[in-house]
Amino acid sequence: MPLPQLGLSLSITDSAGSPMYAGNGEREKMSEFDSALTNHTITITITDDKVNEVELDIHNDQFDKIKLPTYKMMVTDDKTEERTFYEVTRDSFLMKELKSKEVGGFTFFGINMFKKTVYSLPVVTFEPLKSTMEIFEVSKYRTKRENYLLYTLRRNLDAAVLVSGNLPKETIENINTEHFFYVVDHNEGQKFIGDISYREKFIKTIPKVEIHLIKRSEKIKEYELDKKGKVNKIIYL
Repeated sequence: MPLPQLGLSLSITDSAGSPMYAGNGEREKMSEFDSALTNHTITITITDDKVNEVELDIHNDQFDKIKLPTYKMMVTDDKTEERTFYEVTRDSFLMKELKSKEVGGFTFFGINMFKKTVYSLPVVTFEPLKSTMEIFEVSKYRTKRENYLLYTLRRNLDAAVLVSGNLPKETIENINTEHFFYVVDHNEGQKFIGDISYREKFIKTIPKVEIHLIKRSEKIKEYELDKKGKVNKIIYL
């Protein structure tokens, strides 16, 4: 357990020759020790506030892209107290369970007119289990490369990943989870990666990183899509 920050300075005087330090200029050493006791935290809050939608590349037999709703996400830390906001997806598709059916239309002289095909795509979600918010300590579960940043949220045998940037296909295939949160910053994830890197450098010590996940009031079961991958209807549990 980290020592609490009491807000007290161990540096009693600005004089390097103070008798308190036997005249040996020990003030700087004491200040460094004081700083080391501070445990700074970067906080990433994934909210339940739906703000937009984003197209994700799928490139399967039915669709090139599928549109997903996005939610507000906030990043801050307890040293700079700066806040930045992003969009993040909260739903993941089960593409292997995609089903199609024909609906609507009418029969005229034995010919079915204006019938259209709709697709039912099951969705998996990662939500807090016991309360309206769940906190995940992800400092030890971080993978950072030049083009992407990945945090893993672990809960017993279950897990989810928060991804920013261009995650290689082979990396996705090797991740043992179906739960993905994708950060949308309209700069291929690089703005978010730069934001986190800036805070880490400014804090100077290795910070604790927490993801605060806020529970949505309704859990999504599946999406009904048209042939262009646009969501026509959201079906809830």
